[in-house]
Amino acid sequence: MTIQTKLDAIVRVCDKALLSHDGYRHLAAVVPSLFREYLVADRQNKINKLINTQIHVEIFNIEDIDQFNGDNNSDERASDTLVNNNEVGNGAYCSLSTLLKILIPVWKGRENPVIIPGDILHIKLGGDGRNVGRKQNHVMVTFCLLNEKDDVLKPNHQYSICLYIGKEKYETLDKVGKIFALQLADLKENGIIDDDGIHWPVEFYFSGDWKFTYIILGLNAPNSEYFYLFCECDAKSRHNMDLFWMPTGNTKGKKRASLFPVIDLLNYIPDELHILLRISDILMECLFRDLFKKNDFERNFKEKIEKKMNDINIHFEFYRSSARGTWNWTSLMGPEKKKCYNIFLKPSHTEAEILKFEEDAKNWVRTFCRPTIGQMNSATAIPGLYRKDDVTPYMHMLTMHVPYFMRRLKEKGLSLRLFSTSSVEKKNHDQVRLFFGGTTMGGGKKKLPVVYDILVFENRQIFYLINNIPNEITCRNINIYNGENTI
Repeated sequence: MTIQTKLDAIVRVCDKALLSHDGYRHLAAVVPSLFREYLVADRQNKINKLINTQIHVEIFNIEDIDQFNGDNNSDERASDTLVNNNEVGNGAYCSLSTLLKILIPVWKGRENPVIIPGDILHIKLGGDGRNVGRKQNHVMVTFCLLNEKDDVLKPNHQYSICLYIGKEKYETLDKVGKIFALQLADLKENGIIDDDGIHWPVEFYFSGDWKFTYIILGLNAPNSEYFYLFCECDAKSRHNMDLFWMPTGNTKGKKRASLFPVIDLLNYIPDELHILLRISDILMECLFRDLFKKNDFERNFKEKIEKKMNDINIHFEFYRSSARGTWNWTSLMGPEKKKCYNIFLKPSHTEAEILKFEEDAKNWVRTFCRPTIGQMNSATAIPGLYRKDDVTPYMHMLTMHVPYFMRRLKEKGLSLRLFSTSSVEKKNHDQVRLFFGGTTMGGGKKKLPVVYDILVFENRQIFYLINNIPNEITCRNINIYNGENTI
């Protein structure tokens, strides 16, 4: 192994462990065999220059993007851009076509190739927004290759193509969409040719949480009567499981043009993560609020529920709030909620499983909003559960559209679980945690926005990938006294 490869490995590990230059300097001071800190810093700068010549990171000012022509080969840059407290901040982006040309040799050159000539590149676009402090939001647009199967559920297999400081709203995302409009249209129509002359057709998909998706589709806000992503069901009919709603689009709720017109409607895939989270939230709230009304809740129900949760390795408990003395419960995170459900966790489903799931889901909603049968308060009355208005849009999505998409994706060799936004949200969380934690001590002014630093950091990860830079080195020492090898 060459000295440069070892140095590159040190740079990679520092990135992976989030070890700062100062931290590494202190470590090298007590471990003399390590490279000096200035050598590591210089090599990191050289890696940045090397990979940035292949993957240009362009800076834009979101307020001035109306004049941008969408040509990603443009050399125009908005330098000295400062992130401020305006509603819309500044951003950075890199070319999707360039990233694909660099990553295709990696995907097809593995021991078990992800893609082989003749395959279609199933590319999923995604997005997510996250609060940064009280006044700012960090919004990201990513892509991944669905051909990688379960690897796309890892944050490091989601590749950022655009970041900006601002709000998740149509006007802003419309400007961002213009950056990639020509590029996406060309990829959809012509595909991409790699350096070996192999042509790869491209098919685009999109998945995000409900808010991000309805903005991209140009649909009405959640409080409108026609709000659904794929059909024209009105708010008063979503409880009716005897109706059938095909995903043919929502023209009644569409008020603006779609921001990604190259993506077919049926390639906007529901996000199983948020369906799961939102439905479980409303179920828990309805159930627990009813139990709290019972006089014997603490004696007969509290301990049994807590024990059942602990049996499946979920920390859960009821407690009284200090202010009002009312009962409350431990909020469950996404991974904990997923332990309660199995249908989304399977990599594939048979037609019989999908059909049973569809029937069970509809019957469950019918039971959920079943009215009281018989005379109210009589001995023979069968009490109902919850109101029809308690049926949420996510329940409508689960029963009417999820089975359809499960069948459609199965035909393409894909599954619903690959469209989970958990990896995108995790990536956004990591970016905010790592790059927005600084202070303004000493003035806090930089010539480049923080989103530029994030994309440069991600470019380095691609450099390690395409150059097979190791993240660990195994050395063997020979004991001259007994001749044994030790690691």
